[in-house]
Amino acid sequence: MTAPGGVWREVRAHLRREYGETVFSSNMARLRVREEADGGLTVIAPNRFYRDWVDDHAGARLRALWAQHDPTGRAIRLVAEEDLAPAGPVAAKPALVGPAADPSANDAEVRAVNERFTFDTFMVGPSNEMASAAARSILNASPSPFNPVFFYGDYGVGKTHLLNAIAHSVELGQSRRKSLYLTAEEFLSGFVSAMRKKDTISFKESVRRVDVLLIDDVHFIAGKPKTEDEFLHTVASLIADEKQVILASHKAPADLNVSDPRLASLLKGGFACELRKPDLDLRRKILDCKIAQASTHYPELHVPETVRDFLAARMTASARELEGVLNNVIGRTALLGRPVTMEAVEAALRELSIVSERRVTVDLIQKTVADRFGVKVSDILSKRRTKTVVKPRHVAMYLAKTMTTRSLPDIGRRFGDRDHSTVIHAVNKITDMIAAGDPVKDEIESLSREIRG
Repeated sequence: MTAPGGVWREVRAHLRREYGETVFSSNMARLRVREEADGGLTVIAPNRFYRDWVDDHAGARLRALWAQHDPTGRAIRLVAEEDLAPAGPVAAKPALVGPAADPSANDAEVRAVNERFTFDTFMVGPSNEMASAAARSILNASPSPFNPVFFYGDYGVGKTHLLNAIAHSVELGQSRRKSLYLTAEEFLSGFVSAMRKKDTISFKESVRRVDVLLIDDVHFIAGKPKTEDEFLHTVASLIADEKQVILASHKAPADLNVSDPRLASLLKGGFACELRKPDLDLRRKILDCKIAQASTHYPELHVPETVRDFLAARMTASARELEGVLNNVIGRTALLGRPVTMEAVEAALRELSIVSERRVTVDLIQKTVADRFGVKVSDILSKRRTKTVVKPRHVAMYLAKTMTTRSLPDIGRRFGDRDHSTVIHAVNKITDMIAAGDPVKDEIESLSREIRG
């Protein structure tokens, strides 16, 4: 009879390729297979929620792949861990293939799948330092002083990374707490599936028995009354039991189109923490981290400093876009054993249609800022210290630091031969104003868009 271990490795590999790393690691990596005493096979999910999700979304494909690789034609039974009957004398030592026994699918591999979503790989800068601190405080306090915690920000700023990092740390912690990370779409799908099967009790038990519940893309639930109601009761129940709830959305709680006023009130009553787009320094740190991760697969990979500086300065939209360009560059070079060059970078940018942005220079920044504030470039470069000149000068210095690869001394020279400490003061001044919610934040974003063309 074909050994189930080899078959399961093949099936897992196919599922990972077909469903993608994120879906596989979130919903399938913890599946394991048990060979019963009678030769039958049982696929075991960690709880009923995962069992239902896998059965609805990948059950047919899982069985088809197993049949393809196992010529004996053994049927598969999909169950939740909690529904397993105590093993009898004959099956006292069933063969396990999965996180508990298979060398290719053990706990270490499950952690490796999510390695890119840990705190170690979450780069911190002014745009996300508050969110990072809040996330870490959750791990060190029980119960947490903030509940729920609500992370929000544009796409690609690190919300999903942060939620996965929390879940990962909870699972590896010494407190034996259990976490459950779901997207709002998965929550909705699981709830609808439970209603169809008339088994909402199992769904509620699966979601509410955890110690830390993390729900991503909460805006997906907004405007769906039945799901809002279940979501409200789930979150309220966990908070009442001093369990931690962590939510994420691309909109702030007050901006969600929530129809239930009770849910709206609950969301607004938590700790809302914004993640903003990374500045130049943080983009460079993120890029260096991504390159280090890629080097584990491609030991000969070498990305010159000039290429790193160029990508960090050019890819300003999000860390996700930055990673996408890097992956395309690696695909054009490391996979073929070629060096990383600016030509390869430009080819990747053309392929991704990232060609519309103009080249950002200090001169361009100074002219754009001067026009916006109604002053002359010569005023910005002068020694004048009137309020009407100081603010645009600080804004221009901040943009020069965050949108170009120029060094601080070089920027100082281009602003009337000023010392680099003057540039640092200007950058810190604008950074503090943005963090305090000053309207200059909107001016900076508007100017950045105009400068990039």
